Amino acid sequence: MHRRDDGPAAKRKQKAMIDHIYLPVSDLERSSDFYRKLLEPLGIDMPYKFDQPPIRGFATHGEPGFWLKPGDVAKDLYVAFTAQSADAVRACYKAAIDAGAASKKEPSLRPEWRADYFAANVGDPDGYNIEIAYKPWLYE
Repeated sequence: MHRRDDGPAAKRKQKAMIDHIYLPVSDLERSSDFYRKLLEPLGIDMPYKFDQPPIRGFATHGEPGFWLKPGDVAKDLYVAFTAQSADAVRACYKAAIDAGAASKKEPSLRPEWRADYFAANVGDPDGYNIEIAYKPWLYE
């Protein structure tokens, strides 16, 4: 894989590719409850709750990045959250199933992407494909 080097700016560590995202959901309270349960094992909580406009914000260490808002459900949407261990992937998967998620793919290695890529997929209340992924090379 070829990597581009644009000088000094390219040498700075980038913490995230996307700053934040708003996910449109059909039932804000139902989805808020689901994602609270799903993301708790990752240390992600929901400290932001606004009524006007009605949105819910999820954060790590107080920094929001994932928001829910009422809206038209998108088709074929796929969201992946980062886990710091295979055990965290398993815990999120169990929390999601316990919260009523549909299993799309049980926790397992995904050698089609990389030999040590470990992930699980569930369907959220609106049918979005949600992945919890552990990429050990990110923590070496």
